[in-house]
Amino acid sequence: MQNILILLLALAARPLFAGNAAPGSPTKTPVVLCLGDSLTEGFEINPSAAWPALLDQRLKEKFGPEAESINAGTSGATSASGASRLKFLLKSPKKPTHLILALGANDGLRGLPVGAMRKNLEKAIAIAKDHQIKVVLAGMKVPPSYGKSYSGAFEETFKNVARDQKVILIPFLLEGVATHSSMNIEDGIHPNPGGHKVILENVWKKLEPLL
Repeated sequence: MQNILILLLALAARPLFAGNAAPGSPTKTPVVLCLGDSLTEGFEINPSAAWPALLDQRLKEKFGPEAESINAGTSGATSASGASRLKFLLKSPKKPTHLILALGANDGLRGLPVGAMRKNLEKAIAIAKDHQIKVVLAGMKVPPSYGKSYSGAFEETFKNVARDQKVILIPFLLEGVATHSSMNIEDGIHPNPGGHKVILENVWKKLEPLL
């Protein structure tokens, strides 16, 4: 009887000493891969001011020094590069737990077919899912000057991909940045450091619940 009592007491105390994660804490230290174009790379600004670097700082503050954000932004990249670049990046010893997929802006600027863009995004998402990586898709828009038909279909593509692939959507990565001259460098297209701070909050709003 005494042995049974000791065993019951030990089992009751176990959660206190087993190093269980606190409610809401991540099961893995977050490693967030930011796969994008010049909007992610930080065109014409110090890399430390780009939103992936700001995200890296926040992750370390929240989850410790092992947490990391990887800036995989490449100027000029289109959605067609997504799958191959992701496969290459996954060869790294440090495996991402989350993916911010921020491609498509250059597809829109070049007027590329939205059907092809959709297939490219879905292919990259499928690869991420195969590696148990949680995906956040960054939505984009193109100016109305591209025609209502194209600009509408372009924007809807991101919504449709997120819905069908069951991934989280940032409705518009550049919300609060696009068309605001104070948030962009002289070209009026690429964010300045202030604009990247706004993008960070757009990303964090959707990423945080997954962490």
